[in-house]
Amino acid sequence: MANKLKIYREEDILQKENNRIILKFKKINSIPTLRTIKENIKKFSVNEKKAFLRGVFLGCGILSTPPSYHVELRFEKKEDMEIVKKIISDFKIKHSVKNNIIYITGRENVKSFLYHIGAIDIYLYMEEDAINKKVTNEANRKANFEFANLKRQSNASTKQISILKRIEEEGLMDNLSDELKEIALLRLQYPYSSLRELSEKINGRLSKQTIYYRLKKILKIYDEK
Repeated sequence: MANKLKIYREEDILQKENNRIILKFKKINSIPTLRTIKENIKKFSVNEKKAFLRGVFLGCGILSTPPSYHVELRFEKKEDMEIVKKIISDFKIKHSVKNNIIYITGRENVKSFLYHIGAIDIYLYMEEDAINKKVTNEANRKANFEFANLKRQSNASTKQISILKRIEEEGLMDNLSDELKEIALLRLQYPYSSLRELSEKINGRLSKQTIYYRLKKILKIYDEK
């Protein structure tokens, strides 16, 4: 790209100030006009456009940190911004513009921009970060689901035990049919077991669905007495 724009330099100065690295070019033979740049950009190859964007990002770009990744490219002149905007559009990177600033928001759009300018390390970091977040969110979702399920089971068991104890205390146990009495005594014997575990206690003779419906029937009989 430098050859096409006919820019040559004889010396660079690299400085570090306040955690920022500043690169200064010295002894540049010529600075092309905006018109020259526009004309040459049309002839750039894909890799040359990527190199041009990389230089723009180094010169006027900002990459924000989590929790919200976004890129800002700030320009003094609108015509300069339009050149860069065209190249970004060529790469189909979604962006918005306001007050001579190009904004690239959204993790995937930022990743695409970083990939095109060759910032592979941060691109891979964002890929890994996205995977870790997905795994963590999935684990949290499952944990929340299991907790809610356990809470429902606990609430149901507490209600069942409370009513079954009243049935027992009021001498109503013998009023139940043999199949209902069996389930009532089983639940009282194993108050903290799940329906599946209750089924296993009787060697799977009754499914957990059958145990559930029989317990439900007992509670209904008690409520209607």
